[in-house]
Amino acid sequence: MTETEPDGFSDEDRIGMKQRYCVPNILIGVLLVVAAAIPAPAQDVSAAELRIEKLRAQLRDVVDREAQLQERVSRLEEDLRPENVERSVATVGTTDAAALRAKRREQLEKEKAEVTGQLSEVSARRAGLETEIAAAEAEAVRLKAASLAPKEAPARDTPAAAPVTPTPAPAVKSRAPAKKRTPRRRSRPRRRA
Repeated sequence: MTETEPDGFSDEDRIGMKQRYCVPNILIGVLLVVAAAIPAPAQDVSAAELRIEKLRAQLRDVVDREAQLQERVSRLEEDLRPENVERSVATVGTTDAAALRAKRREQLEKEKAEVTGQLSEVSARRAGLETEIAAAEAEAVRLKAASLAPKEAPARDTPAAAPVTPTPAPAVKSRAPAKKRTPRRRSRPRRRA
């Protein structure tokens, strides 16, 4: 028999308690580590969704800018019509009206070329954003599927396992296809209640 300490527990009792409480503490620690690793895919999904929203906001801005530039190009095309060029310089008194009209037309054409260049840049940016959004949405779907998919079991390391040979499937008798039945028509109409 072992001696008991003033607290009422012997050394053997203490060792037993340490072993008894050590295993659950280790399991709790392992579970906490696993639990900390689980939210990571969810955080990745939310980060991907946040990125998609930012890209969509940028796309809305680019689409608005593109619409403004297209409207400006259509106004410039309208201003370039000969009667509108004539009307815009009619209020200016000059001895050489043809030179003034040519100068005005040149200014409008230069502005139209600049706006058209900006429009092509904005259109390219819009196409790039649409591609980025599609890629980000595909990534978000992949992350969601990965977070919902069951985790694969780790491969077992078995020493030189015998190769498994497939067993032949039992023979199944095939039946002739069943004839398609057509419902019989009633000769009398049904009575109404």
